[in-house]
Amino acid sequence: MLLTQLEYFDALARERHFGRAAASCFVTTSTMSEAVRKLEAELGVPLVNRGRSSFHDLTPEGELLLTHVR
Repeated sequence: MLLTQLEYFDALARERHFGRAAASCFVTTSTMSEAVRKLEAELGVPLVNRGRSSFHDLTPEGELLLTHVR
């Protein structure tokens, strides 16, 4: 787990949108998405409920992680 992954996850939770979160971290949307996916893979749980290509909300596990990140 990298600190940047947690920073990106926090930005995503704050912005509630992959594109805006990526812009706030000065990275591309694909970089943001890949970092969150790697974090999910490492933890073994989904953190984000996704639509076709958009953020819907955080999962209960994502909400729990967010409290620890912040």
